[in-house]
Amino acid sequence: MPEIIKASLEWPTLPVTILLGICLLYWISVILGFMELDFLDFDLDFEIGTDGPSFLDFGFIGLRFLNIGEVPVMLWLSIFSLTMWMLSINFDAGVKINSALDYLPLAIRNIGISLVVTKLITQPFKGYFQFTPPNQIETLLGKSCVVTSTTVTDRFGQGELKTEGAPLKLHIRAEDETIQKGDLVRLADYNSEKQVFYVVKISQES
Repeated sequence: MPEIIKASLEWPTLPVTILLGICLLYWISVILGFMELDFLDFDLDFEIGTDGPSFLDFGFIGLRFLNIGEVPVMLWLSIFSLTMWMLSINFDAGVKINSALDYLPLAIRNIGISLVVTKLITQPFKGYFQFTPPNQIETLLGKSCVVTSTTVTDRFGQGELKTEGAPLKLHIRAEDETIQKGDLVRLADYNSEKQVFYVVKISQES
């Protein structure tokens, strides 16, 4: 055990020991409630421009291929740093490092292997941690709500949509229809500029 600790605090393992220590401090903070699991997370959603893919687009594709952004960043980094640390401890302990050129080949080898291992380990978790916010416009269209305003016109109207939690109060508009309070209407379209839903009346005749 003392040999492992000594090797961890010496070159060439020292840099990855520091990285692994940062990850360990993060998980302790999460367990104690000081940080959230999604700390430092980011979304890699992007669209390739009409002029063709750019160098930046290929960079995003590479990150997504490695599952960076598909799983929590700190989970990915923890697996990556632990893999690098194990490689360095097992294969590089005792190697004399006199300059950066001595360390560079070892770092490149360990980084390459760690990227592959991290990709394979995180692959089963891909998509598991993705969260879709509730009440997105796309999910609301087609649903029905109850008119709460006196009437609904092309300039004014309000409705209430039942959800699992508190009901949603929506700004609604109607074209070519006379809709009154208490009527059941369907959300047919959405105007993002005006932030209103266009609705059609649902026939309640039996």
